[in-house]
Amino acid sequence: MGYSPSMLRSPRAGVFSRVSLAVGLLAVVATAAFAAPAHARHAAKGKAKAAHARKAPRGPKITPNQEGKIALFPVRYEDDNGFSPLLERVLRAHGLDVKTDVRRVDTAEQFRELSTALGFAAYVDSEFNDGPVRSKLTIVVRSGYTGKKVAVTTFRETKLHMRTEVEDNLWTKIGPAIARACTDAAKPRKRDRDPLVIEAGTPLADR
Repeated sequence: MGYSPSMLRSPRAGVFSRVSLAVGLLAVVATAAFAAPAHARHAAKGKAKAAHARKAPRGPKITPNQEGKIALFPVRYEDDNGFSPLLERVLRAHGLDVKTDVRRVDTAEQFRELSTALGFAAYVDSEFNDGPVRSKLTIVVRSGYTGKKVAVTTFRETKLHMRTEVEDNLWTKIGPAIARACTDAAKPRKRDRDPLVIEAGTPLADR
């Protein structure tokens, strides 16, 4: 009587095959149970990137050079510190057309009228206070379009370091305000009031 190969197989080999199959199935089930779904993994990665973006320090915003005409008034109460030429040099270095022969006016309306007549985008005014240890330089920027203050910044430093501090940080502090003023300068302007008309009188009738 003949025997087939399956009949000659050892019973122990069949047991080992069933055990191997069971182990493989358990491994697949365990992997599926502990592996996070794909959308959960993507969500976790997104949260990690957002957290990293929030923690990343922001660098200083760089304001590009501008093309516009501004009026720079002399620094009030300065003696021989030479801040007026320093401010003019920094502003010109950033592309601005700086005029220094403009007289101060008092009200927002007068600033607007001056801008309408002469085309100023902004005004830069400043005041210097000399202290025993630290001096103070306050700089005010006005919009030529509204005539109102759009930026006020103050430098407090010793006399030895004040000029360097102003030269290094002036544009960072007032550059954004001047950039907005230069943008506003292109807007159409409304006349604040009608031009003044003086009546010379009624002509006399010929006799």
